[in-house]
Amino acid sequence: MKDSDDTASARRASASERILRALAAEFPRLLDRQSLLDSPSLLKWFEKDGEPGLSENERQAVARALSRLISDGTIGEVLWPRGHSEKIQLPEQGMIAVSVDLGSLREERLSWEGTREGAEPSQERIVTEIIDRSRIWIEENLDGGKLPLLLTNASIIHGSNAFDILISASYRNPYNLLRYTREVVQVVNHVAGTHTMLVAQNYGFPNFGAK
Repeated sequence: MKDSDDTASARRASASERILRALAAEFPRLLDRQSLLDSPSLLKWFEKDGEPGLSENERQAVARALSRLISDGTIGEVLWPRGHSEKIQLPEQGMIAVSVDLGSLREERLSWEGTREGAEPSQERIVTEIIDRSRIWIEENLDGGKLPLLLTNASIIHGSNAFDILISASYRNPYNLLRYTREVVQVVNHVAGTHTMLVAQNYGFPNFGAK
């Protein structure tokens, strides 16, 4: 009986809830508006007599609900370059694990607290400096007129004894990633070490180029 009740409840879910469930079910695909409307995970919420499908009115209702979710900030809509695209050609994925010298960072912070001048010493400031340096490095190191590397994420990691910051990037060849690590990340103050990892297969975002 519970399964039947859950199924009936799912069928009564609002358009917004159906959209969220479809996005979760389609992982690791990253959907745009059109591909969401055409996705099997969304269509199954509108089954009629065992046949999935949306009427034109239902498509419009879902499209309106999706627009509301995007406009109110519930769902983010971003421009994300597809690395496997012929025009972009940044098909490889890599990660840079960054270890921070917490001792020297703490010493600088203690000194800073006496004057409160300049930016507060923190891991957030280290990430900001890496990103700022990255913009300059990318502009100065175009690969045949094309982007040599594209940052896709930078995160501060808590609970790890091995590293403190994790940077993800798309690139054309490993040399670009290794040189970027050496010339940008490793020269930032308080960076104690880096470990570069080449991702053989990424099952989640942002590697969604394959249809």
